Amino acid sequence: MIETIVLLVVILSASLTLCWSAKPRKDTEWQGEQAADMAGGLIIAAAAIGNLWLQLSGNESAILLLDSLAWYAALPLLVSVRVIQAAQCLGFNWYWDRMIWGRILLALCVVFELCRRSNQLDMILNVTSVMGAISFLIIALRPCPRPVLIISSVLWIGISVAYLALRPSEFVYLLAPLAIITATRLSKKNYDTSG
Repeated sequence: MIETIVLLVVILSASLTLCWSAKPRKDTEWQGEQAADMAGGLIIAAAAIGNLWLQLSGNESAILLLDSLAWYAALPLLVSVRVIQAAQCLGFNWYWDRMIWGRILLALCVVFELCRRSNQLDMILNVTSVMGAISFLIIALRPCPRPVLIISSVLWIGISVAYLALRPSEFVYLLAPLAIITATRLSKKNYDTSG
């Protein structure tokens, strides 16, 4: 139980760090990708708080919904941001505003519900894992290779293989991809000024 609580506190910290890193800089407009990162981080933070409450009180009131939102909406949203960033690295001029990212989150929730009803939730994680691996590789190698991002992409590929093989369902297993996304976001902030 103590290990689980510690892992949940680390997940909460990582998600809040992701939210903090996505906040707009002074005198700049809040970009859509930043808002999407913030939304994904907040959903995961809410799920972490719910799981902490479950561990401390034993009350299972809405934890299944929060866990499902974290796995099947927030994680795909965060990976979708990385897909668009990879497309930008390849020269596509895709800079979407907050309203479009809100619609993407809504669409991901609809996909979650459709997959849940047809017992195909694993497909969301499979697609998310593969798209994340491809995106992280492109981001790491273009326009010039960056060691921190290359390490992040190799770790993401390892996590993708593990997720495809093991099919994790417990919330604490969300720590690895969240940590990689947060570290990549923080390192990307150090490499460029676009946010």
